[in-house]
Amino acid sequence: MVCKKGGIAPWKFKSLELFASKVKGPLFHLDLNQTSLDDMSSIRTVSIVDERVEVHAVKVLSVAKPLSIQAHPDKGLAELLHAMRPATYRDANHKPEMAIAVTDFRALFGFAGIQELKDVIRTVPEVGGLIGHEDADKLMTVKEYHGGNDVKSSLQSAFAKLMTASKEAVSEAVNKLKGRLNDESKIRTLTEKEELVLSLERQYPEDVGVLAALLFNYVKLSPGEAIYIGANEPHAYLSGECIECMATSDNVVRAGLTPKYRDVQTLCSMLTYKQIFPEILGGVPVQPYVRRYTPPTDEFEVDCCLLPPGEVVVMPPVPGPSIFLVMTGEGEVQADSMSDGEKAKEGDVFFVPAHTEVRLSASGHVSMQLYRAGVNSRALHACNAAAAGKRSQLQNICEMAS
Repeated sequence: MVCKKGGIAPWKFKSLELFASKVKGPLFHLDLNQTSLDDMSSIRTVSIVDERVEVHAVKVLSVAKPLSIQAHPDKGLAELLHAMRPATYRDANHKPEMAIAVTDFRALFGFAGIQELKDVIRTVPEVGGLIGHEDADKLMTVKEYHGGNDVKSSLQSAFAKLMTASKEAVSEAVNKLKGRLNDESKIRTLTEKEELVLSLERQYPEDVGVLAALLFNYVKLSPGEAIYIGANEPHAYLSGECIECMATSDNVVRAGLTPKYRDVQTLCSMLTYKQIFPEILGGVPVQPYVRRYTPPTDEFEVDCCLLPPGEVVVMPPVPGPSIFLVMTGEGEVQADSMSDGEKAKEGDVFFVPAHTEVRLSASGHVSMQLYRAGVNSRALHACNAAAAGKRSQLQNICEMAS
Protein backbone atom coordinates (compact mmCIF):
# COMPACT_ATOMS: atom_id res chain seq x y z
CA MET A 1 0.00 0.00 0.00
CA VAL A 2 2.98 2.25 -0.60
CA CYS A 3 2.05 5.47 -2.43
CA LYS A 4 5.04 7.67 -1.68
CA LYS A 5 8.34 7.53 0.16
CA GLY A 6 8.73 8.46 3.80
CA GLY A 7 5.96 9.11 6.27
CA ILE A 8 4.56 7.44 9.31
CA ALA A 9 3.84 3.84 8.38
CA PRO A 10 4.97 1.04 6.05
CA TRP A 11 1.36 0.75 4.83
CA LYS A 12 1.58 4.25 3.38
CA PHE A 13 -1.73 5.36 1.96
CA LYS A 14 -3.07 7.90 -0.47
CA SER A 15 -6.66 7.55 0.69
CA LEU A 16 -8.02 4.73 2.81
CA GLU A 17 -11.67 4.71 3.80
CA LEU A 18 -13.06 2.54 6.60
CA PHE A 19 -16.69 1.75 7.33
CA ALA A 20 -18.49 -0.95 9.32
CA SER A 21 -21.77 -2.86 9.11
CA LYS A 22 -23.34 -6.22 9.98
CA VAL A 23 -20.26 -7.26 11.96
CA LYS A 24 -20.96 -10.02 14.49
CA GLY A 25 -19.00 -10.87 17.62
CA PRO A 26 -17.16 -8.70 20.14
CA LEU A 27 -14.31 -7.66 17.86
CA PHE A 28 -13.67 -7.57 14.12
CA HIS A 29 -9.98 -7.32 13.14
CA LEU A 30 -8.58 -6.07 9.82
CA ASP A 31 -4.83 -6.00 9.15
CA LEU A 32 -4.04 -3.26 6.62
CA ASN A 33 -0.49 -4.57 6.25
CA GLN A 34 -1.96 -7.72 4.68
CA THR A 35 -4.78 -5.99 2.78
CA SER A 36 -4.59 -4.47 -0.66
CA LEU A 37 -6.20 -1.05 -1.00
CA ASP A 38 -7.65 -2.20 -4.32
CA ASP A 39 -9.06 -5.43 -2.86
CA MET A 40 -10.34 -4.15 0.47
CA SER A 41 -14.10 -3.74 0.73
CA SER A 42 -15.62 -1.02 2.89
CA ILE A 43 -16.69 -1.48 6.48
CA ARG A 44 -19.53 0.80 7.55
CA THR A 45 -20.42 1.94 11.05
CA VAL A 46 -24.16 2.25 11.54
CA SER A 47 -25.94 3.27 14.74
CA ILE A 48 -29.58 3.96 15.49
CA VAL A 49 -29.89 7.32 17.25
CA ASP A 50 -33.28 8.79 18.15
CA GLU A 51 -35.00 6.64 15.51
CA ARG A 52 -32.62 7.90 12.82
CA VAL A 53 -29.79 5.96 11.21
CA GLU A 54 -26.53 7.74 11.96
CA VAL A 55 -23.71 6.68 9.65
CA HIS A 56 -20.11 7.80 9.71
CA ALA A 57 -16.89 6.88 7.97
CA VAL A 58 -13.20 7.22 8.72
CA LYS A 59 -10.55 8.08 6.17
CA VAL A 60 -6.80 8.10 6.43
CA LEU A 61 -5.50 10.67 3.95
CA SER A 62 -1.99 11.29 2.70
CA VAL A 63 -2.21 14.41 0.56
CA ALA A 64 0.79 14.51 -1.79
CA LYS A 65 -1.04 16.69 -4.35
CA PRO A 66 -3.65 19.33 -3.47
CA LEU A 67 -7.23 18.09 -3.59
CA SER A 68 -10.02 20.00 -5.29
CA ILE A 69 -11.66 23.22 -4.17
CA GLN A 70 -14.98 21.81 -3.04
CA ALA A 71 -17.92 21.96 -0.68
CA HIS A 72 -20.46 19.46 0.60
CA PRO A 73 -24.19 20.22 0.46
CA ASP A 74 -26.49 20.34 3.47
CA LYS A 75 -29.20 17.68 3.67
CA GLY A 76 -31.82 19.77 1.91
CA LEU A 77 -29.58 20.55 -1.05
CA ALA A 78 -28.24 16.98 -1.11
CA GLU A 79 -31.77 15.65 -1.49
CA LEU A 80 -32.46 18.11 -4.31
CA LEU A 81 -29.23 17.38 -6.17
CA HIS A 82 -29.72 13.64 -5.81
CA ALA A 83 -33.26 13.89 -7.19
CA MET A 84 -32.18 16.03 -10.13
CA ARG A 85 -28.83 14.39 -10.99
CA PRO A 86 -28.52 10.99 -9.30
CA ALA A 87 -25.68 9.93 -11.59
CA THR A 88 -23.51 12.77 -10.27
CA TYR A 89 -24.87 13.13 -6.72
CA ARG A 90 -25.41 9.53 -5.73
CA ASP A 91 -27.05 9.90 -2.32
CA ALA A 92 -29.26 12.33 -0.43
CA ASN A 93 -27.11 12.79 2.64
CA HIS A 94 -24.96 15.65 3.87
CA LYS A 95 -21.24 15.25 4.58
CA PRO A 96 -19.93 17.24 7.55
CA GLU A 97 -16.34 16.23 8.22
CA MET A 98 -13.43 16.73 10.59
CA ALA A 99 -9.73 16.47 9.76
CA ILE A 100 -7.22 15.69 12.53
CA ALA A 101 -3.60 16.34 11.53
CA VAL A 102 -1.20 13.42 11.91
CA THR A 103 1.67 15.38 10.37
CA ASP A 104 1.93 19.08 9.55
CA PHE A 105 -1.20 19.66 7.49
CA ARG A 106 -2.15 22.48 5.10
CA ALA A 107 -5.58 23.40 3.80
CA LEU A 108 -7.71 26.17 2.36
CA PHE A 109 -10.90 26.81 4.29
CA GLY A 110 -13.58 29.49 4.04
CA PHE A 111 -13.23 33.02 2.74
CA ALA A 112 -10.61 35.38 4.09
CA GLY A 113 -11.65 38.50 5.99
CA ILE A 114 -12.79 41.58 4.11
CA GLN A 115 -9.50 43.44 4.60
CA GLU A 116 -7.48 40.57 3.15
CA LEU A 117 -9.88 40.36 0.20
CA LYS A 118 -9.44 44.07 -0.43
CA ASP A 119 -5.67 43.58 -0.37
CA VAL A 120 -6.01 40.86 -3.02
CA ILE A 121 -8.10 43.09 -5.30
CA ARG A 122 -5.70 45.98 -4.82
CA THR A 123 -2.43 44.06 -5.26
CA VAL A 124 -3.38 41.21 -7.62
CA PRO A 125 -4.64 42.78 -10.85
CA GLU A 126 -5.01 39.36 -12.43
CA VAL A 127 -7.83 38.57 -9.97
CA GLY A 128 -9.37 42.04 -10.09
CA GLY A 129 -9.46 41.91 -13.89
CA LEU A 130 -11.54 38.72 -13.92
CA ILE A 131 -13.88 39.95 -11.21
CA GLY A 132 -14.51 43.18 -13.11
CA HIS A 133 -14.57 46.81 -12.02
CA GLU A 134 -18.17 46.83 -10.76
CA ASP A 135 -17.84 43.89 -8.38
CA ALA A 136 -14.32 44.84 -7.37
CA ASP A 137 -15.51 48.35 -6.47
CA LYS A 138 -18.38 46.95 -4.39
CA LEU A 139 -16.00 44.82 -2.35
CA MET A 140 -13.54 47.68 -1.95
CA THR A 141 -16.24 49.94 -0.50
CA VAL A 142 -17.73 47.37 1.90
CA LYS A 143 -17.00 48.11 5.54
CA GLU A 144 -16.38 45.35 8.08
CA TYR A 145 -19.24 46.68 10.21
CA HIS A 146 -21.71 46.55 7.31
CA GLY A 147 -24.53 44.05 7.53
CA GLY A 148 -23.68 40.44 6.71
CA ASN A 149 -26.01 40.37 3.74
CA ASP A 150 -24.20 43.28 2.07
CA VAL A 151 -20.83 41.57 2.38
CA LYS A 152 -22.23 38.19 1.34
CA SER A 153 -23.94 39.61 -1.74
CA SER A 154 -20.82 41.46 -2.90
CA LEU A 155 -18.52 38.51 -2.22
CA GLN A 156 -20.84 36.00 -3.89
CA SER A 157 -21.10 38.12 -7.02
CA ALA A 158 -17.34 38.66 -7.22
CA PHE A 159 -16.53 34.99 -6.60
CA ALA A 160 -19.02 33.84 -9.23
CA LYS A 161 -17.48 36.23 -11.79
CA LEU A 162 -14.05 34.77 -11.09
CA MET A 163 -15.13 31.13 -11.18
CA THR A 164 -17.21 31.49 -14.37
CA ALA A 165 -14.63 33.46 -16.36
CA SER A 166 -13.79 31.97 -19.74
CA LYS A 167 -11.05 29.38 -20.01
CA GLU A 168 -9.02 31.72 -22.20
CA ALA A 169 -9.29 34.61 -19.75
CA VAL A 170 -8.34 32.38 -16.82
CA SER A 171 -5.36 30.96 -18.69
CA GLU A 172 -4.10 34.43 -19.54
CA ALA A 173 -4.57 35.68 -15.98
CA VAL A 174 -2.83 32.69 -14.38
CA ASN A 175 0.14 32.94 -16.74
CA LYS A 176 0.44 36.67 -16.10
CA LEU A 177 0.35 36.11 -12.35
CA LYS A 178 2.94 33.35 -12.56
CA GLY A 179 5.27 35.49 -14.64
CA ARG A 180 4.87 38.52 -12.39
CA LEU A 181 5.50 36.57 -9.18
CA ASN A 182 8.54 34.82 -10.64
CA ASP A 183 9.98 38.22 -11.60
CA GLU A 184 9.18 39.78 -8.22
CA SER A 185 10.70 36.84 -6.35
CA LYS A 186 14.10 38.00 -7.61
CA ILE A 187 13.81 41.31 -5.75
CA ARG A 188 11.61 40.52 -2.73
CA THR A 189 10.46 37.64 -0.56
CA LEU A 190 7.09 36.33 -1.67
CA THR A 191 4.30 35.88 0.86
CA GLU A 192 3.10 32.41 1.87
CA LYS A 193 -0.02 32.85 -0.25
CA GLU A 194 2.09 33.87 -3.27
CA GLU A 195 4.36 30.84 -2.81
CA LEU A 196 1.24 28.71 -2.55
CA VAL A 197 -0.11 30.14 -5.81
CA LEU A 198 3.09 29.23 -7.66
CA SER A 199 3.01 25.73 -6.18
CA LEU A 200 -0.62 25.22 -7.19
CA GLU A 201 0.11 26.51 -10.71
CA ARG A 202 2.87 23.95 -11.18
CA GLN A 203 0.43 21.17 -10.34
CA TYR A 204 -2.72 22.64 -11.94
CA PRO A 205 -1.54 24.96 -14.74
CA GLU A 206 -4.06 27.48 -16.06
CA ASP A 207 -6.65 26.43 -13.45
CA VAL A 208 -9.02 29.00 -11.98
CA GLY A 209 -8.42 27.41 -8.58
CA VAL A 210 -4.92 28.93 -8.59
CA LEU A 211 -6.53 32.39 -8.48
CA ALA A 212 -9.39 31.40 -6.17
CA ALA A 213 -6.90 30.20 -3.56
CA LEU A 214 -6.03 33.83 -2.86
CA LEU A 215 -9.55 34.44 -1.56
CA PHE A 216 -9.55 31.67 1.06
CA ASN A 217 -8.04 31.29 4.50
CA TYR A 218 -4.73 29.44 4.47
CA VAL A 219 -4.87 27.01 7.39
CA LYS A 220 -1.80 25.33 8.90
CA LEU A 221 -2.32 22.54 11.41
CA SER A 222 0.29 20.93 13.62
CA PRO A 223 -0.01 17.23 14.56
CA GLY A 224 -2.95 16.78 16.93
CA GLU A 225 -4.82 19.87 15.74
CA ALA A 226 -8.10 19.57 13.86
CA ILE A 227 -10.70 21.54 11.94
CA TYR A 228 -14.39 20.88 11.44
CA ILE A 229 -15.90 21.52 8.01
CA GLY A 230 -19.63 22.06 7.95
CA ALA A 231 -22.04 22.07 5.02
CA ASN A 232 -21.60 24.58 2.20
CA GLU A 233 -18.13 25.69 3.27
CA PRO A 234 -15.40 25.87 0.59
CA HIS A 235 -12.20 23.98 1.34
CA ALA A 236 -9.27 22.18 -0.22
CA TYR A 237 -6.71 19.91 1.41
CA LEU A 238 -3.24 20.90 0.21
CA SER A 239 -0.64 18.69 1.88
CA GLY A 240 0.05 16.41 4.82
CA GLU A 241 -1.55 13.42 6.48
CA CYS A 242 -4.72 13.36 8.54
CA ILE A 243 -7.44 11.26 10.04
CA GLU A 244 -10.74 12.36 8.54
CA CYS A 245 -14.11 11.42 10.00
CA MET A 246 -17.35 12.29 8.21
CA ALA A 247 -20.98 11.46 7.63
CA THR A 248 -21.22 8.80 4.96
CA SER A 249 -21.89 10.46 1.63
CA ASP A 250 -20.30 10.77 -1.79
CA ASN A 251 -21.67 14.27 -2.38
CA VAL A 252 -18.86 16.60 -3.40
CA VAL A 253 -19.40 19.80 -5.38
CA ARG A 254 -16.12 20.75 -7.07
CA ALA A 255 -15.06 23.88 -8.93
CA GLY A 256 -11.27 24.06 -9.14
CA LEU A 257 -7.91 22.27 -8.85
CA THR A 258 -9.32 19.06 -10.28
CA PRO A 259 -9.64 17.09 -13.51
CA LYS A 260 -12.97 15.77 -12.25
CA TYR A 261 -16.44 17.10 -13.03
CA ARG A 262 -16.95 20.71 -11.95
CA ASP A 263 -20.33 22.07 -10.94
CA VAL A 264 -19.40 25.73 -10.70
CA GLN A 265 -22.91 27.15 -10.70
CA THR A 266 -24.00 24.92 -7.82
CA LEU A 267 -20.87 25.65 -5.80
CA CYS A 268 -21.19 29.41 -6.20
CA SER A 269 -24.86 29.38 -5.22
CA MET A 270 -24.56 27.02 -2.22
CA LEU A 271 -21.71 28.58 -0.23
CA THR A 272 -22.34 30.41 3.04
CA TYR A 273 -19.74 33.11 2.22
CA LYS A 274 -18.88 33.36 5.89
CA GLN A 275 -15.58 35.13 6.55
CA ILE A 276 -14.38 33.38 9.68
CA PHE A 277 -11.06 31.69 10.24
CA PRO A 278 -11.85 28.13 11.34
CA GLU A 279 -11.63 27.16 14.98
CA ILE A 280 -8.57 25.00 15.58
CA LEU A 281 -9.61 22.05 17.73
CA GLY A 282 -7.04 20.61 20.10
CA GLY A 283 -9.16 17.87 21.60
CA VAL A 284 -10.25 17.63 25.24
CA PRO A 285 -8.64 15.18 27.71
CA VAL A 286 -11.24 12.62 28.81
CA GLN A 287 -8.88 10.33 30.72
CA PRO A 288 -5.11 9.78 30.91
CA TYR A 289 -3.60 9.33 27.44
CA VAL A 290 -6.92 10.01 25.64
CA ARG A 291 -8.11 13.21 23.97
CA ARG A 292 -11.56 13.61 22.40
CA TYR A 293 -12.48 15.67 19.36
CA THR A 294 -16.20 16.45 19.37
CA PRO A 295 -17.47 18.46 16.39
CA PRO A 296 -20.86 20.22 16.29
CA THR A 297 -22.58 17.39 14.43
CA ASP A 298 -24.50 14.35 15.68
CA GLU A 299 -22.83 11.81 13.44
CA PHE A 300 -19.38 11.31 14.91
CA GLU A 301 -16.56 12.07 17.32
CA VAL A 302 -12.94 10.89 17.45
CA ASP A 303 -10.74 9.85 20.38
CA CYS A 304 -6.96 9.91 20.03
CA CYS A 305 -5.07 7.62 22.40
CA LEU A 306 -1.31 7.93 22.80
CA LEU A 307 -0.35 5.09 25.14
CA PRO A 308 3.25 4.77 26.42
CA PRO A 309 4.83 1.27 26.53
CA GLY A 310 3.66 -0.74 29.52
CA GLU A 311 0.61 1.44 30.16
CA VAL A 312 -3.05 0.40 30.06
CA VAL A 313 -6.21 2.39 29.38
CA VAL A 314 -9.84 1.23 29.49
CA MET A 315 -12.25 2.75 27.01
CA PRO A 316 -15.72 2.67 28.61
CA PRO A 317 -18.66 1.23 26.68
CA VAL A 318 -20.59 3.67 24.50
CA PRO A 319 -24.11 3.30 23.02
CA GLY A 320 -22.80 3.25 19.44
CA PRO A 321 -20.25 1.13 17.55
CA SER A 322 -16.64 2.27 17.07
CA ILE A 323 -13.72 1.82 14.71
CA PHE A 324 -10.23 1.62 16.23
CA LEU A 325 -7.26 2.34 13.94
CA VAL A 326 -3.69 1.72 15.13
CA MET A 327 -1.34 4.28 13.58
CA THR A 328 1.93 3.53 15.37
CA GLY A 329 3.33 1.12 17.94
CA GLU A 330 1.97 -2.20 19.12
CA GLY A 331 0.07 -3.74 21.98
CA GLU A 332 -3.19 -5.53 22.69
CA VAL A 333 -6.89 -4.81 22.30
CA GLN A 334 -9.34 -6.73 24.49
CA ALA A 335 -13.13 -6.45 24.36
CA ASP A 336 -15.07 -7.08 27.57
CA SER A 337 -16.59 -10.36 26.36
CA MET A 338 -13.26 -11.84 25.22
CA SER A 339 -11.16 -14.11 27.42
CA ASP A 340 -8.00 -13.16 25.51
CA GLY A 341 -6.99 -9.97 23.76
CA GLU A 342 -6.07 -9.43 20.12
CA LYS A 343 -2.56 -8.39 19.21
CA ALA A 344 -2.56 -4.86 17.81
CA LYS A 345 0.14 -3.33 15.66
CA GLU A 346 0.67 -0.48 13.27
CA GLY A 347 -1.89 -0.70 10.46
CA ASP A 348 -4.52 -2.75 12.34
CA VAL A 349 -8.19 -1.81 12.37
CA PHE A 350 -10.75 -3.13 14.88
CA PHE A 351 -14.51 -2.81 14.78
CA VAL A 352 -16.10 -2.73 18.25
CA PRO A 353 -19.89 -3.09 18.66
CA ALA A 354 -21.96 -0.79 20.84
CA HIS A 355 -21.98 -1.20 24.66
CA THR A 356 -18.53 -2.85 24.65
CA GLU A 357 -15.74 -1.95 27.06
CA VAL A 358 -12.29 -2.05 25.45
CA ARG A 359 -8.98 -2.50 27.29
CA LEU A 360 -5.91 -1.20 25.48
CA SER A 361 -2.34 -2.02 26.48
CA ALA A 362 0.88 -0.90 24.83
CA SER A 363 4.07 -2.93 24.49
CA GLY A 364 7.29 -2.61 22.56
CA HIS A 365 9.62 0.38 22.69
CA VAL A 366 7.43 3.20 21.36
CA SER A 367 4.04 4.57 22.30
CA MET A 368 1.01 3.05 20.64
CA GLN A 369 -1.09 5.71 18.89
CA LEU A 370 -4.59 4.81 17.85
CA TYR A 371 -7.82 6.56 16.96
CA ARG A 372 -11.37 5.61 17.87
CA ALA A 373 -14.20 6.93 15.70
CA GLY A 374 -17.74 6.62 16.97
CA VAL A 375 -21.13 8.29 17.11
CA ASN A 376 -21.10 11.68 18.85
CA SER A 377 -21.52 10.98 22.57
CA ARG A 378 -23.26 14.31 23.11
CA ALA A 379 -25.98 13.30 20.67
CA LEU A 380 -26.26 9.85 22.25
CA HIS A 381 -26.58 11.31 25.75
CA ALA A 382 -29.22 13.76 24.52
CA CYS A 383 -31.18 10.92 22.94
CA ASN A 384 -30.90 8.83 26.10
CA ALA A 385 -32.10 11.77 28.20
CA ALA A 386 -35.04 12.32 25.86
CA ALA A 387 -35.92 8.62 26.01
CA ALA A 388 -35.72 8.66 29.82
CA GLY A 389 -38.02 11.67 29.86
CA LYS A 390 -40.56 9.88 27.70
CA ARG A 391 -40.43 6.80 29.93
CA SER A 392 -40.94 8.95 33.02
CA GLN A 393 -43.86 10.73 31.39
CA LEU A 394 -45.44 7.42 30.39
CA GLN A 395 -44.97 6.05 33.91
CA ASN A 396 -46.70 9.11 35.37
CA ILE A 397 -49.61 8.68 32.99
CA CYS A 398 -49.93 5.01 33.92
CA GLU A 399 -49.87 5.83 37.64
CA MET A 400 -52.56 8.48 37.20
CA ALA A 401 -54.69 6.06 35.20
CA SER A 402 -54.43 3.42 37.91
